Amino acid sequence: MSRSSWKIPHIILNLENCDKIINHAIIYQRMATITPRLIGQTMYIFNGLRAIPIKITEHHVGFKFGAFALTKKRAKIAKPKKR
Repeated sequence: MSRSSWKIPHIILNLENCDKIINHAIIYQRMATITPRLIGQTMYIFNGLRAIPIKITEHHVGFKFGAFALTKKRAKIAKPKKR
């Protein structure tokens, strides 16, 4: 279920209020929105098993952090064995 359109976007205030550049920060809140202030930084997004590095570009702005860190593995279709 998505956030209501009349509410403000959910952002991480610790990243927004910091004056220095924060690289290699681990993001646990996958529902937080990527803001223009984070462009050019590398963030690690935790997907439940490991942190996945994502370099934030201008195309990522407005999306959620969770959209770029998949939590499920792709199913592999086994090939039949030759006898």
